[in-house]
Amino acid sequence: MENSITTPVLQTELCSYCNSKTETDDVFCANCGYPVKGTELEQKNFVTQQNFNDIDLADLNKKLKNAGMSLYYLAGIFVISGFVNFFISKDDPEVLAIVIPIFILAVLFLILGAYSAKKPLACLISGLSLYIIVQILLAIDDPVNIARGIIFKIVIIGYLIKGIKSAIDIEKIKKDNHLA
Repeated sequence: MENSITTPVLQTELCSYCNSKTETDDVFCANCGYPVKGTELEQKNFVTQQNFNDIDLADLNKKLKNAGMSLYYLAGIFVISGFVNFFISKDDPEVLAIVIPIFILAVLFLILGAYSAKKPLACLISGLSLYIIVQILLAIDDPVNIARGIIFKIVIIGYLIKGIKSAIDIEKIKKDNHLA
């Protein structure tokens, strides 16, 4: 006589919304939260809410991408500034002491811009902080630097703050909808 143990076979179905496997006992899809056992109205409400979130998320992602691009723009501004300072002060024996920190800042903003696709909030906050620190140091060196290009500086800071707000909104939407 053979000794056989049978294990129960779990019945699976596909979620109507995301097509991931769900067990027949599941009330909600474990992947997307779709009410598998819900009423037709609950399922329609879920789909409507997800479509709204997708539209909202797409708009926020566009704003976030633009804000991330501002980190690249800042890197470009620092590169141009480095070259301008180099050619203005090329006869000064301490020209490298001026130009090298500017190019280091450009590289830092390039790195932040590249990494902003993965961690946008952290990169934008770091970029804003770095930009403000640089402006403070320039103002300490020469107080007239505060007034030079003030509108341009305000636009950059405002753009980075707007990007930070978009990143926070995206994080909130993702958290509320269990997206990641």
